[in-house]
Amino acid sequence: MMNRETYVECPSCSPDKKVLHEVLHTGKKLVVRCTACHATQHVEPPHRPTALKLRVVVSYHDQSHVGWFELGAREWLHTGDEVIVENSSIDAVRITAIELSDGVRMAEAEAESIRVLWAQKIDKVVVKIAVHTGKTTRSHKVPFDGEKKFVVGTEEQLGKISRIKVKRGPVLDQAGQYAQAKDVGRVYVEGTTRRSADRNQISQAGRKPAFRR
Repeated sequence: MMNRETYVECPSCSPDKKVLHEVLHTGKKLVVRCTACHATQHVEPPHRPTALKLRVVVSYHDQSHVGWFELGAREWLHTGDEVIVENSSIDAVRITAIELSDGVRMAEAEAESIRVLWAQKIDKVVVKIAVHTGKTTRSHKVPFDGEKKFVVGTEEQLGKISRIKVKRGPVLDQAGQYAQAKDVGRVYVEGTTRRSADRNQISQAGRKPAFRR
């Protein structure tokens, strides 16, 4: 989308300093009108870079870091797009928010109008797992490969997967329904017995998780 305002010198009221002008017409040259004195003139369009390097704030569990994503200045991005960003590491991420140069957040935008992207890491994710055994429910947070599939009805060491809550989506509760780890909000498991749940419970202190990854 063409910017409808630009800063140029006005020969009538500001020949030595750029002031705000309204763009009336676009083409090989712009027709602009000074917002101060309303004088009109023809000016050269501002230079537009062919490629941009966008700043991306990447979230992973309770941490975040900055990466960079390069694309054409006239290309569009949308929330939900999956891209590869680089910095000290190379991450597959999903865009969760797009912030424009004026601070407004949009669901989609042209690259040249974007100030920063917000994203979640999806090649490695932390999944919340609720294990229900008898009258007890225990919650765990376990890292998985983002492509790992959770299937309703599948038997795991902790028990059978009974439900899967999809991020910004439905609850899957029919046998055979599945979701990838990168899309999962929470996995619900029916444990067999309290003793087996205690024996196989997931630990954050270095014990191997009781789920296949």
